[in-house]
Amino acid sequence: MRQTEYEMLSARMRHGYEYGEKGGVGFFHAASLAAMPGITHGFTARKGGVSAPPYDTLNLAFGKTEPLDPPENVRRNFEIFCAAAGLPYDSLCIINFEHGTNVVAVSGTDCGRGFAREPLPPCDGLVTNDPNVTLITSHADCGAFFLYDPVHHAVGAGHAGWKGMLGRIGRNLIETMRREYGSVPEDIIASNGPCICRNCYEVDEALAAQFEAEFGLNCSVPGKPGKRQLDLEIPAAVQLLEAGVRPENITLMHACTFEMPDLLFSHRRARGKTGDMAGFIKLA
Repeated sequence: MRQTEYEMLSARMRHGYEYGEKGGVGFFHAASLAAMPGITHGFTARKGGVSAPPYDTLNLAFGKTEPLDPPENVRRNFEIFCAAAGLPYDSLCIINFEHGTNVVAVSGTDCGRGFAREPLPPCDGLVTNDPNVTLITSHADCGAFFLYDPVHHAVGAGHAGWKGMLGRIGRNLIETMRREYGSVPEDIIASNGPCICRNCYEVDEALAAQFEAEFGLNCSVPGKPGKRQLDLEIPAAVQLLEAGVRPENITLMHACTFEMPDLLFSHRRARGKTGDMAGFIKLA
């Protein structure tokens, strides 16, 4: 894709997010998905939980870093989040992320995987057409994907760090929805979630060059000597466009995890001593 073409298509996308709180818990939403009667979706803020610093307060990560946040705190946080979002706790099914591109199709028989039951196989993406299951992804700077096919009534969710984004996990989510449920990319409503922004995401020049070679666009800007500032939202949008999603159906939230310490955890800002937010999507 040429730079000028992307800029024209970007102008037709939706930009920005909605934020609100319920029961003391904060949620980021894409307006396009929030307007759909067939789903519930969102991305949690860090407010409203029971965890102590540095996981304060709504940490949704089990055993992520040392010192560990006690698992009973994390379970309680998930219960609080579910009550605020109107989700059954026993409907949750969470990715078993490995910073890759594997996508797994799940159903109600997978409810509780990664919580009260054994984890899923390693995967960074989930899809389903079963309204009994809530797809959960984990984030603390990495990108998120939310996908909804209102025609075939199917959803997808993904976690995308730089490895997953470079490997096109967004495209893999769409291809899996097409294979499993007959989804047509032109029908899919898509959004990303809060992630670290270009101004805050310093990478080596070699990694930035990989992104620009893969996606054919200026995905970064100059930084310190030997460094570049990488924009994860550009490759997120490009892989959705190239998979066939219409630009009018794509939302880029432009919510930076690093720049919102009161609302969002950031692995890079906290140098690893931090909790996780959750992305979630469920069919009604």
